[in-house]
Amino acid sequence: MRSVYSKAFVEQALVKVFSRGDRTVASVADDLNMKYHTLKNWMSRGSVSKSNGMATKEKRPRDWSAEEQLRALQESH
Repeated sequence: MRSVYSKAFVEQALVKVFSRGDRTVASVADDLNMKYHTLKNWMSRGSVSKSNGMATKEKRPRDWSAEEQLRALQESH
């Protein structure tokens, strides 16, 4: 059966995987209880919503400016 993930879950998963440090993508996928290939696909196609004012180029959360961090925090609440 195919899993359906909410947009919020996808965005949170991407934030987690892009800020994973030394961990592998597979270990992040295990923590999220999802398939490795699904997470890799989201990473490669840039599933973070660009219509919400997110930058067109993906950046790790630790590379975000203070303004981008604040915007992400506001959008997540």
